[in-house]
Amino acid sequence: MPWRRPRKHVDRARDIGRSEEEALEEKAEHAEEDEAVELAAIDGASIVEAATGEAEDERMPSDLAAKLGAAAEGHEFRAWGEEAEDREVADREVADREVADREVAGRDRVVGTARPEDTSPSEAVVAHVEDGVDLEVEVARGLRLRNPVLTASGTFGQGVEYAELIDVSRLGAMVNKGTTVHARPGNPQYRIAETPSGILNSIGLENPGAAAVAKKYGKEWPGLRLPVIVNVAGYTVADYVGVVLEMEGTPGVVAYELNVSCPNVKGGTLFGCDPELAAEVTRAVKAETDKPVIVKLTPSAPDVVAVARACEEAGADGLTAINTVPGMRIDVAKRRPVLGTGTGGLSGPAIRPIAVHITYQVARAVSIPIIGAGGVTCAKDALEFLMAGASAVQVGSATFADPLAPIKTVEGLAEYVRASGLASIRDIVGAAQRGGKRDAGTEYVQ
Repeated sequence: MPWRRPRKHVDRARDIGRSEEEALEEKAEHAEEDEAVELAAIDGASIVEAATGEAEDERMPSDLAAKLGAAAEGHEFRAWGEEAEDREVADREVADREVADREVAGRDRVVGTARPEDTSPSEAVVAHVEDGVDLEVEVARGLRLRNPVLTASGTFGQGVEYAELIDVSRLGAMVNKGTTVHARPGNPQYRIAETPSGILNSIGLENPGAAAVAKKYGKEWPGLRLPVIVNVAGYTVADYVGVVLEMEGTPGVVAYELNVSCPNVKGGTLFGCDPELAAEVTRAVKAETDKPVIVKLTPSAPDVVAVARACEEAGADGLTAINTVPGMRIDVAKRRPVLGTGTGGLSGPAIRPIAVHITYQVARAVSIPIIGAGGVTCAKDALEFLMAGASAVQVGSATFADPLAPIKTVEGLAEYVRASGLASIRDIVGAAQRGGKRDAGTEYVQ
């Protein structure tokens, strides 16, 4: 039986001169009426249609019904609640796209290990804002993607969920939900708390375990035509190695992101705060795979730059800067923390200046690619990271508010390249760096 919202109880005036049986009969009649109204609302039908089973003449479909219908047919749709003028802008954009350069429409823009399955020759070519714009980037040694927009771990599920809403193949890559060797039930409730400019989360790496992830999603990922980077988490070096060994050979997987910095599990920041331990994990994983290994840095480290350098020397192919920032909210009525574990990881626009700062520092200390993460909601935010020295960005919490945020970021970057007359998005990577990278012994401004 399909889900139906609980019926709202309505207290109706009762005639005390009637028997209880008569009152119950009248209540039953009203219940049927309420149910008809509810079904009509869910199905987009009028009361007459719900009663007769026949469509009324000249009845226009509701806005909600039209959007749900478009989603069911696989079409993209704009965020709910936007005004008519936004739709007019979208119509003009479509018209502009029709005259855009389509010479690269059939060109494979993803190279190296990130190449997706070739599309069918008979498949219709759909013009997108990014078509004809060089957005290719290197996000790790040996890993080039069609564009610099990735999704962040823990905010995009396993990709198949969002594939029902958007064309995920337009993204550069996705990072899956944090994966551990064994299944984890996650942390106690509450797990998420809203903040003025972001959210706190304490999910606790809930996942079915590496073997289950490989078995189930290895069958589904290739169909997304989207490179998958597996986020690896653990408590020991053997845990990280175990996940990689389980995931090796899984279709769609192009790289690994080592989560040495999860702030909401016990001991989760241990490896990411110590340069030697971070290097040890990196070396152990590199010894077990030929795929690129990316290390996700924590802002909690006493010296983030030192950790970044240690990972590079240990063979890391790339870095992600940064993971969430530890934070807490207090329920003043109950006089205790809101989250079940007390503290959690703060993400969203609130941490973007911190993430841009760390990205800027790390970019001046290492020569491997950096993926910027933390509060990216649009192309302008992404440009901050790219100009600070990142080669790509991850969009995370923004997808909770707007599932189209990653797609809009891709489109915005393409429009920026066109408007600026750039040959490639790569032309602006590190543009904000003054005087180039500093020597290894130079101190950094905190």
